[in-house]
Amino acid sequence: MPLAPKAQTPSEHLQDMKTRQQIDREERSLRDLREAGRALETLTRRLAKRFDAVPKGTRPQLSKQDLEDLKQVEKLAKRVRDLQGARGDGEDATPLPGDFSEQIALLAQLGTEVRQQSEQVSRHTVSVGILARTTRLLRLSRVLRATDL
Repeated sequence: MPLAPKAQTPSEHLQDMKTRQQIDREERSLRDLREAGRALETLTRRLAKRFDAVPKGTRPQLSKQDLEDLKQVEKLAKRVRDLQGARGDGEDATPLPGDFSEQIALLAQLGTEVRQQSEQVSRHTVSVGILARTTRLLRLSRVLRATDL
């Protein structure tokens, strides 16, 4: 005859509930991270497509929509950083390309890399690669916006 499971004490039950709530928060945070990564990739690709015909060495005037999209890139990059537990914008001393078309291509590349890495992390990990790329995205989007204000 099998033994009945041991009843939980109230404190054990409370601890189990807290543990389940923590797991739920972490799972929700991971879903949010992946959603933000996908949105970031979509937006950076859309920006890159908009400027794919810009001749090398030239810089087009950015429209109001372009500037809004670059602001949204910053918001999404900050959101991803926040979901990974980072605070602030971070520091990036890596040289940025000087040419507009190369900057836009880099923006799209970083957006794709953030999405790819956000799909690979678990709720137990923090990705240094995501943090580095979002820091660079923040800097790059500000450079792109600043030269047009």
